[in-house]
Amino acid sequence: MQPSPYTPGEVAREIPGRAVQLAQMEERLAYLIDLQRLVGRIRVDVAARGIGKTSLLREVQRRAEARGALTVWVTAGEDMGLIPALAAEIHRKTHDWKADTRARLRELLEHLTVSLGVPGIARVEATWAAGAAAGGVREFEEVVRETAASARDEGRSGVVLFIDEIQSADADGLRTLGYAWQHLQSEGSDVPAAVFAAGLPNSPEVIANVVTFSERFAYRPLERLPPDAAMIALGGAARALGVEWDSAALAEAVATAQGYPYTLQLIGDATWAAAGYPDAGARLTIEHLQQGSVAMSADLNALFRARWEKATAGEQAFIRAMAALGDGLVRRADVARVMGVTSDELSVPRARLIDKGLIDVAGRGELQFTIPGFAEFVRSYTDGSTAIPQD
Repeated sequence: MQPSPYTPGEVAREIPGRAVQLAQMEERLAYLIDLQRLVGRIRVDVAARGIGKTSLLREVQRRAEARGALTVWVTAGEDMGLIPALAAEIHRKTHDWKADTRARLRELLEHLTVSLGVPGIARVEATWAAGAAAGGVREFEEVVRETAASARDEGRSGVVLFIDEIQSADADGLRTLGYAWQHLQSEGSDVPAAVFAAGLPNSPEVIANVVTFSERFAYRPLERLPPDAAMIALGGAARALGVEWDSAALAEAVATAQGYPYTLQLIGDATWAAAGYPDAGARLTIEHLQQGSVAMSADLNALFRARWEKATAGEQAFIRAMAALGDGLVRRADVARVMGVTSDELSVPRARLIDKGLIDVAGRGELQFTIPGFAEFVRSYTDGSTAIPQD
């Protein structure tokens, strides 16, 4: 008996199908570490939930640490503003550095948090609240400089900031981050530092609303996995434990997942359980896949139901119209036709559904649900009405 190697809803340790993204980010790490230079553009990988943004970001963090960099990870939108969160994490990650190094950095961190309207780094979590005083651009810039210099004194190769869920960051924090990075770049600074971020598809719009120079951010869409990568993800995880997938079962599993990493992990986990948590030498068959599909469907339906219930009445009408048009790509004009409204009237619910990660733009004038199977769920869960109720 072996535990399942599949991890639905967790950060994946293996991320097949992301070789291009990893190569790009490795090149930026090499620029930072080998040349000791500032990576001037803030990279933001954008995708709907369940596509693997956080897993990609964590893999880059592991690679940065393997090359000797100090890494600072925050998830935006939690209990404090973006800049106080970064300050608190820098403080935590450097607490065991040499006393003189730590003292210089701590002084700048204290100055930064006070400039943000927060009375000191030691109390930052308890005292920050949304709407705190804007500012701290130069102070944050100095913290980045000193953190990089101190890291070098401690034998580190550079500093890499990681920001997950960047679309949830406070406006003041995004503004401070953006302007500080602009200053560092425009001043020709040889500060070995970089920022890698991840967020939902509305991240560019959120950032553009508060930072006027969007060219400082490099947005990179993260797509679903191609079939070969999905096969590697499923087959490789089992093979590492001495278990093989039958080719027919593997092909069916990949077709069902449609490149969506979360669904892929659900399928693998449910199939593994149906096979009795197999020992090395066993095979996963089409029968195991079919038996596991019952548990997988229950998990997916719970996810679908939660997402459906978070939508407003107007958004649900939009979703019903999309579902009525089929399981694949749908044209915005066709959604409007089904609902009996103009295309312009769809702008608000469409934008809200993209922000919530329920749909995404698949091409010019085309939309799709972010999770395979959602359209079928909606058709079976609702009465098929497509009129727009008032929110």
